Amino acid sequence: MNRSALAALLAENIWHILHYRLPLRNSLTSQQESDPFRKGLLLFWQSDVGIVYGEISPLPGLHSESLDEAKLLVQNHFPHFIKELEASNDNWIEFNYPKELTPSVKFGFEMLAFHYQLLRQRTSLTHFLKQELSFPVSLNGLLNCSLESLESEIQRCKFAGYKTVKIKVGRKELKEDIQRVRLVRRQWADVEIRLDANQAWTLTEAEEILCALADCNLAYCEEPLHNPQELPQLRKSCEVNLALDETLWKDPELARSIQNNIHACILKPGILGGWQETLKWIKSAKSTGILPVLSSSFESGIGHLWIALLASSYVLKAPAVGLDTAFWFDKDLLKPSFTSRIQNGRLILPQKWPEFFELNMNVLQTPS
Repeated sequence: MNRSALAALLAENIWHILHYRLPLRNSLTSQQESDPFRKGLLLFWQSDVGIVYGEISPLPGLHSESLDEAKLLVQNHFPHFIKELEASNDNWIEFNYPKELTPSVKFGFEMLAFHYQLLRQRTSLTHFLKQELSFPVSLNGLLNCSLESLESEIQRCKFAGYKTVKIKVGRKELKEDIQRVRLVRRQWADVEIRLDANQAWTLTEAEEILCALADCNLAYCEEPLHNPQELPQLRKSCEVNLALDETLWKDPELARSIQNNIHACILKPGILGGWQETLKWIKSAKSTGILPVLSSSFESGIGHLWIALLASSYVLKAPAVGLDTAFWFDKDLLKPSFTSRIQNGRLILPQKWPEFFELNMNVLQTPS
């Protein structure tokens, strides 16, 4: 696919869905499969102010909708949606999106609406968002590896300039997880360490490992328990701060009921249902003293950029954002790639959207 081919498609029909298939350096593993590619959709619209687009990329194991189901929702709702968008004076963040949209589809619709309204208003990002942008955006490094390769990954994150790292735990024996965390702290005394267990442990296991690591000065442990209802009990028995991720979208009522025991909420707009829903969680977190931490759900560079941009505008002095997943991609939808803009652990961006990037049209698949 190239620009002239895209223009020809949009000349035939003013909107189009194109698939992408990006090779990964590490396979994504879910309960269903292990996939060396990240697959998703780009939704294009030839509007009256130019070509605008949004990314829709449900991830097996995280999203309830499949890629085919997401595509069907777009086909059913997008023609009417763009008519309403053209006629509406509502800001994209207040727009009445179709209630039938699943989280990943709404994420893409919002991105496209943002892009369209920004071009239509012909204004700066700061004026459009009605608030100052906080650039550069600090990111956290991701340590998701075995004990054997951990030292080289620590050096990679140090070299990249990160001040915060997230260590994936809960997939190895408890003893090895303890060794891995202690190795990071021993070799990197001043780094902020976050743990993410993805609900892997029983209460007894979580108490054992978190109490054993109490002297490692952990920022927090994200989703330690298979049964999140036991988080208040864990908070009483260990001094480590706790954070929620999966519980926010699997059981939001439970999340609200135990929020007094929570230090941070990990907010993934692509899973929560776009920025309308994410901003509700940010407002709730701020009102109760909980730290809102933005993160991706393995979107492409376009999705990463979108999350970073809005994190810089809607979260004052945003804590390090979870976008190191961009380094898993061997190719990106952006030219230059999203990762090329990371310097000293921070994302450096001009105050424009999205003109400072070009789409990497070569990774888009031509419709059959």
